[in-house]
Amino acid sequence: MLFNTPEFLYFFLPFSIAAWWFLQRLGREKLAQMLVIISSVYFYGWWDMRYVPLLIGNAVFNFYLGQTLAKTKSKALLVAGLAYNIGLLGYFKYADFFIENWNALSGGHNPPLHLILPLGLSFFTFQVIAYLVDCYKGYVSDFNLRRFAFSISFYPHLIAGPILHYADVMPQLRDRTTFDAKQFSQGLTLFAVGLFKKSVIADRIAETVDPLFAANTVLQFFESWVAAIGYGLQIYFDFSGYSDMAIGVGLMFGILLPQNFNSPYQATSIADFWQRWHMTLSRFLRDYVYIPLGGNRKGFSNSLFAAGITMIIGGFWHGAAWTFVLWGVLHGVFIGINRIWRQTGNSLPEPYAIALTFLSVTVAWVVFRAESVDQALSVWQGMIGANGFAIPSAVSGICQTCTQTTLITGMELVQGSILLAICLEYANAQKAVQQLEPNFKTLAYFTTLFFTSIWLAGSHESFIYWQF
Repeated sequence: MLFNTPEFLYFFLPFSIAAWWFLQRLGREKLAQMLVIISSVYFYGWWDMRYVPLLIGNAVFNFYLGQTLAKTKSKALLVAGLAYNIGLLGYFKYADFFIENWNALSGGHNPPLHLILPLGLSFFTFQVIAYLVDCYKGYVSDFNLRRFAFSISFYPHLIAGPILHYADVMPQLRDRTTFDAKQFSQGLTLFAVGLFKKSVIADRIAETVDPLFAANTVLQFFESWVAAIGYGLQIYFDFSGYSDMAIGVGLMFGILLPQNFNSPYQATSIADFWQRWHMTLSRFLRDYVYIPLGGNRKGFSNSLFAAGITMIIGGFWHGAAWTFVLWGVLHGVFIGINRIWRQTGNSLPEPYAIALTFLSVTVAWVVFRAESVDQALSVWQGMIGANGFAIPSAVSGICQTCTQTTLITGMELVQGSILLAICLEYANAQKAVQQLEPNFKTLAYFTTLFFTSIWLAGSHESFIYWQF
């Protein structure tokens, strides 16, 4: 069930929130939590009921495994638990990738399994890994299956994050949740902002970007830059829009979910970018990959190695394709160059640092979006002018080199510049809504954004990160 579909907006969301607060008002906190768990399972099962037992069974298994780890401090049991969860993810997500590459190397003809990746399994796996490690380290003391099931399954973050630590939600569930009109109005507005980002901005950009990346012919200079920058804007508004909606729904339930974006295109370095983009993923990779690999504790050379491995793992987590591995390698290289640059003691003026960081991220987005490494190489060649400099017609705006008619008018380029300015300066909705009060002005904001999103929305496109 998509956040931007009528069944969610008009039925599922209002019912689940109304039932939650009705039971909370009656003092039935446990029943309210069970209702949300059941609603979340229904929300997940809307996609494919066959994987509901997997979600439930995995959650129960990992809960008791974590409880055992907290008591025994068994490193062998921790390793076994991590191997099980990573192996489960690997089976569904990477089995065909490894089979295809083994066949290519060995000349074999092993048939692919054609497995369907259970929705949200990548995010679920990271969350239970964090839970198991925290249990082993003694950070978890509150073992309650109902609250654990709530924290794992809570439907706003179930499919595409934010990635939660056990401690993010558990303390909030121990005490009775009280209705806060200010918090609820902030959640409504943040949800409307996210819906607007997704339905009005990201999906409209996709109408220009998708035909460019789907084209079988070579993109020239201007088309390549429109494709690269356009996708950078699309994925930002798509995923930050999802995060805004998820956090907004959480606020409507009186539950605080962690911030996931902090104006990442304002970053002055690639390291700063990763502290602002998909912040909960960055936190996970830092705490559970980079630091265990030695982090900054074992010298500068090891820190470069640890950062590189961390980014490759982060890239491969996004998808079973060499394009994602290469995307991780690029970011690892960028981080390494940034650290070496910092060692020299030099620095760039902030506007130049922001521009260079944005350029680096944009170059990397090409391989993230491309269907193959060869296509990414072709787009990169186009970005440096190696494929020609044909300027799209100012009158018709038709991309002359694409197999599909793709509008790239001057007006669209102006709109793209405006969207980029929004990214750089004003898109931090998760902070902006904290200033809102429950009054007519806030209601006007919500109403305008919500109905504009419904009016201007086209087809209900899935969120980009749902496929990961």
